[in-house]
Amino acid sequence: MRNDSGKTISIWMTTAEVSDQPVLTENTHADVCVVGAGIAGMSTAYMLTREGKSVVVLDDGSIGGGQTARTTAHVSNVLTYRYQELEQMHGKEGAKLVAQSHTIAINTIEAIATQENINCDFERLDGYLFPPDMKSIDEIQQELEAVHRVGLTNVEMVKKAPLTGFDTGVCLRFPQQGQFDPLKYLAGLAEAIQRRGGRIYTGTHVEKIQGGLPARVETSNGKVVTADAVVVATNSPISNLAIMHFKQAPYMTFVISAKVPSGSVPKALYWDTLDPYHYVRLQRIDEQYDLLIVGGEDHKTGQADDASSRYARLQTWTQERFPMAQEVLFRWSGQVEF
Repeated sequence: MRNDSGKTISIWMTTAEVSDQPVLTENTHADVCVVGAGIAGMSTAYMLTREGKSVVVLDDGSIGGGQTARTTAHVSNVLTYRYQELEQMHGKEGAKLVAQSHTIAINTIEAIATQENINCDFERLDGYLFPPDMKSIDEIQQELEAVHRVGLTNVEMVKKAPLTGFDTGVCLRFPQQGQFDPLKYLAGLAEAIQRRGGRIYTGTHVEKIQGGLPARVETSNGKVVTADAVVVATNSPISNLAIMHFKQAPYMTFVISAKVPSGSVPKALYWDTLDPYHYVRLQRIDEQYDLLIVGGEDHKTGQADDASSRYARLQTWTQERFPMAQEVLFRWSGQVEF
């Protein structure tokens, strides 16, 4: 288990070298100012520079230093909310848009990694969604019907996931999912952004955003970026121009990562439908070992202070289903917004 003065460390923090960027030390102007250098902000900045726009990216930490570094990097159109629920919340057309947007995201990451020659371990693989017990087959059947209604017609019901020591029972197979190393990807994006003239400033805290033409982005050290447009790409919005805060529910999610012999767990993405649910993927270490990455045991942010118990439950859940899992090398937590 890796630990640094009480701070948890994800596997990605040890595999990627993201170059340091300077602090903003003078006033400047750009077509677009992007606030946040996580995957949303860096992807936006990259696409804008591809269109010939001048872009400034600001972050009070490092590139990918927020929640991007703490993801398990499932690149998937299988969501925390089931498609049945999404249809109830947003209607059939709204649920279709959700499915389409996540499918496009997978395709876009793959295309950018290919075009920019970013070695970020991206690969396509199947995903399996399975219920906690055989009593939930009706739930899986209903979800299959909802998935097909939103256009994911290549999803199918199979007898079990391809795991040797763990019989999931009937589950849904989602083909053409993806996984990657998010910080390796952002390191490649940063290079591509700067090659096209984009400027990235880290260690630069945004204090205030003021609309207008031009808009003003004021930093805590007194420097100002003026821009024709501002994109706020932080985990939770830092401005009140769009009141998203009250529509979001932040959750803490927990992850452990243990060594398993290479090939002992078939490479795929796995999720169950428990509450709280679990999610699983693999990451290659070397020719002999893979890392089994298992997350879950979520709780609403601020409503629990029992991280040790949640890590322990994750480890128990993992050892019951993946007895080949050896020592836990990493554990970390992150915050997700629903």
